[in-house]
Amino acid sequence: MGEQEHLELARRLAELSDRLYQDGDDVAAAEMLWGAVNRIINAIALQHRLSDGRTPPRRGVVLHHLASRHTDDYQTDDIVQRGRFAAGALHGHFYNSHLAPAELPQHFANTQSFITDLLNLYHQHNRQ
Repeated sequence: MGEQEHLELARRLAELSDRLYQDGDDVAAAEMLWGAVNRIINAIALQHRLSDGRTPPRRGVVLHHLASRHTDDYQTDDIVQRGRFAAGALHGHFYNSHLAPAELPQHFANTQSFITDLLNLYHQHNRQ
């Protein structure tokens, strides 16, 4: 699977997450959003040649690589740390349903912001 296929799947997973969340299925929505994050990370791994495309990249390696980069528009370390926490909390919620209903909107918003930031980093790298 190439970069564009990963990005398209990420878009579809994020849309599905929105629908599921609106329908009240926060557990499934959380996992779909986690999947969207991972698909974007896969695209970034290919873009930065951190993966050959045959085996999935290690998320931590890709995120560490991103966190060490500073671009004109972003302090990537802040983006990675904030987003990694929110996405990880949603992934854990899929398995444990451990987040309180009052916590969910903020985790979803932070993960959606992380997706936007990752996509911006992806596109910014292409412009360089």
